[in-house]
Amino acid sequence: MDEQVQMAFDFRDSQIVTHGIEGIPIDSAFPEEAANKLASIESYNKHLYRPNTYLHKWWARRSGTTFRYILKQLISDSIKRDYYHAGGLEGKIILDPMMGGGTTLHEAIRLGANVVGIDIDPIPVLQAKASLNLLPLRQKKAVFGQFLTMLKRELSPLFRTVCPFCENEAEIQFVLYGLRRKCRCREVLFVDEFTLRQDNHFDLRICPECQILLSDLNHECQNYADRVLIKKGTKHCEKCNAPFVDIMNEPFSERYVPLVISGTCFKHDRFFKTLTKDDLALIAQARVLSRTLNFGQSEDFRIPRGPKSDDLLNRGVKTFQELFTPRQLIYLNLSFNFLSQLSDLDRLWLALLVSTSLEFNSLLCGYKGRDIRRPGAIRHVFSHHAYSFPYTALENNPAFSGKTSGTLNRLFNDRILKGSLWAVQPIEIRNIGNRREKVPINSEIDGGKSVSNWKALSEGKRNFLIFRGDSSKIDVPNGIVDYVVTDPPYYDNVQYSDLSAFFRVWLRLFLPQEADWGYNPSASAVSEGNFTGSCKYGQILGDIWKMCARALKKENGRLIFTFHHWRHEAWSELTLSLKRAGLVLVNRYVVFSENPISVHILGLKSLKHDTILILKPTNASDEFRKWQKPLQINITDSYTFCHDCGTAVGWFLSSNISEECVRSEWKRLFEGKCNGKTSS
Repeated sequence: MDEQVQMAFDFRDSQIVTHGIEGIPIDSAFPEEAANKLASIESYNKHLYRPNTYLHKWWARRSGTTFRYILKQLISDSIKRDYYHAGGLEGKIILDPMMGGGTTLHEAIRLGANVVGIDIDPIPVLQAKASLNLLPLRQKKAVFGQFLTMLKRELSPLFRTVCPFCENEAEIQFVLYGLRRKCRCREVLFVDEFTLRQDNHFDLRICPECQILLSDLNHECQNYADRVLIKKGTKHCEKCNAPFVDIMNEPFSERYVPLVISGTCFKHDRFFKTLTKDDLALIAQARVLSRTLNFGQSEDFRIPRGPKSDDLLNRGVKTFQELFTPRQLIYLNLSFNFLSQLSDLDRLWLALLVSTSLEFNSLLCGYKGRDIRRPGAIRHVFSHHAYSFPYTALENNPAFSGKTSGTLNRLFNDRILKGSLWAVQPIEIRNIGNRREKVPINSEIDGGKSVSNWKALSEGKRNFLIFRGDSSKIDVPNGIVDYVVTDPPYYDNVQYSDLSAFFRVWLRLFLPQEADWGYNPSASAVSEGNFTGSCKYGQILGDIWKMCARALKKENGRLIFTFHHWRHEAWSELTLSLKRAGLVLVNRYVVFSENPISVHILGLKSLKHDTILILKPTNASDEFRKWQKPLQINITDSYTFCHDCGTAVGWFLSSNISEECVRSEWKRLFEGKCNGKTSS
């Protein structure tokens, strides 16, 4: 009989320990309780706790605290294994073959390791190179200052208005647009809400008939606008009873009509106003200027077919340029001209900053600033990890003087200034009773030296080697890597490569020589939700795991990654990928996930945890742990679900059943119809 392994979770314990396993510390123990507490804090505002890793938008980032805990358990010195002790991985080589947001690389290099990062998408590669290269902050400030000065000279005149109270010149913060739609008898404008700002006394709203801004509930219209405003959710016209439909035969940017300006006046501070003839004339001027811009080959901006990009194509959007207003296109052109004059390293980080600013500077941005607690807040493009189409679109002013949501001033402060300061003095959070304190980790640095070959990688500490490409095809020398620590793609739903095309078309323009922009996004492991796609997921991951198994040192080499999914297909394909690579499970733990509300496993029960899987190649030792197959997977509790799935992975990897049986047995486990077999 196989020995049954039981590891009941008790938050009163500081360590989860399984006795009788020799090897590295993480083989037998992991501080689940401590890791869970910090991960649950970080999960809601990760960018505040690891600012140097958030230079550019990327999806499904794992908590840095979780990966710091994982890496700390690879250290043999028990003193340096303490979470708040600096370093401990000097002389080690850590590989992340699917680095995404770069969490593993940043956490490992802080601990003194030399790191290797690989990703098939150019954006993670460029972000890792930029964020791990520690340029002097004064140099970045000087470059950004020159950039912003140029924008204020060239772009800001197109974002000028006059204050409605004193008629002095004022600066536009943003413009709100309504969506043109039509029925059988007329054209109308749709908006999310008529209320623009909540107030303690009188809410500011826009009249749907005359489009005057007012706070008086007894308002009577004096004139009527050409198009009446309709609130979202209205399906049919009350006059002709025909359904309202989008205007698909015009470019996306021309389907929106400007309605309201939000600006700031030196004397009267912030204000809202309806557009005047002069305001409309500025927009018309920008439209004429935008037609003279040359961004190169139009084919480079065509929207490709893809699981998420199809949402754009189905709306009649043919190019990414259509998603931007004329003023936003002028901003992009000015940025391109400025970037072309910079050195390679300065051009890299600033191009990434401009690129990530587009998530707040596009007609796909919505308005969520009506709440009294969130004045001027922007619903950014990928707030739902997909393309969403607002009724009230928001045109931001990227060069706005204030540090408000989505402006370059705000982004530089959050992504560059805070990130650079944190990189040279990382700070962690410690829970002490009911309070938290900040703990500087002295002598750690979140950055290092870029090298170009494997020999240089091993010389010294905090070296980094970054590749863009298919990890399974990168020529990693056998036995050079101490540990592989990664986070594989989510299996389905979040189509990283497809969504990143929104940024990629502009980065290709800004940084033409920095990456192979002609790569094939379909080579990503992410499943497309069908059987063929799920097989693809297992096949691609299997090839990557094989490379990792070859690259790992035979003595104590480990592959460690986090994983969760509510579908049995995901777990079966993951299991098969590991079996094909000849890997066995050493141990498994459960930690709080980085995103507690994005995935659902049963009704409204949210999958809030990750399973940490610790594996090793079968050729690393003749002995490996035996696992007993669970009778079923408990899908009523997030922690137990991940724990049971990890245990099942261990049993499947130590068994000798066919691939077809692996798939069918996983399905039975999820359905509670296990056939009772515990070993092959």
